Amino acid sequence: RAQLVERIQQLGEGVFKAAQHSWENALVQIKIVNPGLEFSTEGMGMPRKVVDRQIIIPDQYQQMELDDEEENEAEEGDNGEDA
Repeated sequence: RAQLVERIQQLGEGVFKAAQHSWENALVQIKIVNPGLEFSTEGMGMPRKVVDRQIIIPDQYQQMELDDEEENEAEEGDNGEDA
């Protein structure tokens, strides 16, 4: 049972990483196809969705989003950059 749970977690992480790569790849392609277009990706993210013309983080992803922010801040601190 423990091996099955571990394998399911590995597969879930793989799916998430693939989705994240696809998201980042799509953004890069949009920027390349529209070189003269200045647009902001602030507030956009893979686990977000549009509700009533607003970008929101669904409840089930809010903790993950906070964890990612903390990880990014720690990495910036390790690189000597200001947050």
